[in-house]
Amino acid sequence: MGAGGFQTEVESLKAEGTNFVKLGQDFQASVVRLMNGLSALGAGPPGTPPAGGGQKEPEKSFGEQFMSGLTTFDSKADMPPWGDDDIGEKFGVVYEGVRDGMYESMGHLSSKLQEIGKALNSMSKNYAEGEDFSDSLIKQHVPNPQGSDTSTKFVSRLEGPKSH
Repeated sequence: MGAGGFQTEVESLKAEGTNFVKLGQDFQASVVRLMNGLSALGAGPPGTPPAGGGQKEPEKSFGEQFMSGLTTFDSKADMPPWGDDDIGEKFGVVYEGVRDGMYESMGHLSSKLQEIGKALNSMSKNYAEGEDFSDSLIKQHVPNPQGSDTSTKFVSRLEGPKSH
């Protein structure tokens, strides 16, 4: 611990540094889950590459495509969920801009949280080393020629101010 009114709790710095790193990692995992969820809805790129190296499903036969087209919205499979009409296209431009900016800023925030955690861990290590060094200096015996006089001097008489 430091001298005077300033004290550093090295273990608290270290613990909070570890917490910040974990917070950044958890936040990044949440961002990936969000991106994957939106991707599953057709509203953005995936947060992680698809399993299997990005291989596509085998092509459906004409009969499968025909039956699927009668019972599902497969004919709209390549379109975003908001549609491709005039209003949908305008919405998509705004949405994709905001989405992409959000992905970028959330990724940046995640990395900064982890950087803060690493910096706090480094700070705790530096404080501990500094305090150990200071403590070792304080404990060293350094001879003081002015204070090593074996004879003790006492004040034997006090004089008041002289008046003229």
